[in-house]
Amino acid sequence: MDYKVVLSDNAKADISRIYGYILNKLKSSINADAVLKRLYSSMEDLCFMADSYHLYPNEPWHSIGIRYYTIGNHSVMYTIENDTATVLHVAYGRRDLDKVMGDYK
Repeated sequence: MDYKVVLSDNAKADISRIYGYILNKLKSSINADAVLKRLYSSMEDLCFMADSYHLYPNEPWHSIGIRYYTIGNHSVMYTIENDTATVLHVAYGRRDLDKVMGDYK
């Protein structure tokens, strides 16, 4: 099945923060661009494989069908509804993902 991929406002803000952190704090435009490219490429792949990734293991997110995967040092959390995969959050993988997902219940 082919899916339409949509980024939530939270996901867009997350990506912007990640990019800004690498660019400004770590002072690496090359790495910032590379991470951004990898993140967007992986999210584009959701078009044809959104249902392939694991359900988020913790409740209440597991029961409502939140899925996630890791790409490099980051985790991407998303839902599937009908033919649309909506990216909810993109977070550094060592963050407490339950806290990241806390606003989506």
